[in-house]
Amino acid sequence: MNLRKAVVFLLRASAGLLSFAVTAYGVYSFIAADLRQDTALVSLFCLLPALSFPVLLFSMRLPRISNAAQWVIAAAYLAVYSQLDWRTCAEAGYCDGVAGVVLRTLSTWPVEASIAVALLNVAALLLRGKQRPAPRAA
Repeated sequence: MNLRKAVVFLLRASAGLLSFAVTAYGVYSFIAADLRQDTALVSLFCLLPALSFPVLLFSMRLPRISNAAQWVIAAAYLAVYSQLDWRTCAEAGYCDGVAGVVLRTLSTWPVEASIAVALLNVAALLLRGKQRPAPRAA
């Protein structure tokens, strides 16, 4: 195994661990969530992180599509989480503007971890490079 393959393996393993943690958090959120109030938004809040690990497993077959899906999950999760955070701070009266809420939400570990999974996948994809098809035996 050469150095490039080892680094790609470490990047993918790190992404897998983070992705599994994000998915576990999503499942835990579903168990603990109160779906009676704002069902659609809370369901998305739980479902988006829960999709992280299955999408990562999908990357074994189609890495570019899976990587794009990880970025969509991370961006959508940030948007949904920010909306829920905005609703909470607006009810309590301590909001400091939309940008402040989004930046505060961006610093939570589930959002950071989902973005890190996407970044690690990009790095692994770039390091892996183009795979040459194996020569066919005659």
